[in-house]
Amino acid sequence: WDLEYSAEFVPNAEGSYTIAVSKPKKIGASELAIHNSFTSKESGKMILSVDNTASRKKKVAAYRYVVRKCATT
Repeated sequence: WDLEYSAEFVPNAEGSYTIAVSKPKKIGASELAIHNSFTSKESGKMILSVDNTASRKKKVAAYRYVVRKCATT
């Protein structure tokens, strides 16, 4: 089965722009695991979206992670 995934960062600050970390990509079942890194200068949410359109039961999942600004010591 194939699926499509994308990632974006949504800052908490008013007037900030959403950043597309990874554009939507189709991934086949035979492909290796996906890994990526992203560093943010502000707090916000990382949204990972997974869409398995090839499945008979079409489902879309979205995972949200809170990104906090690092505290310097």
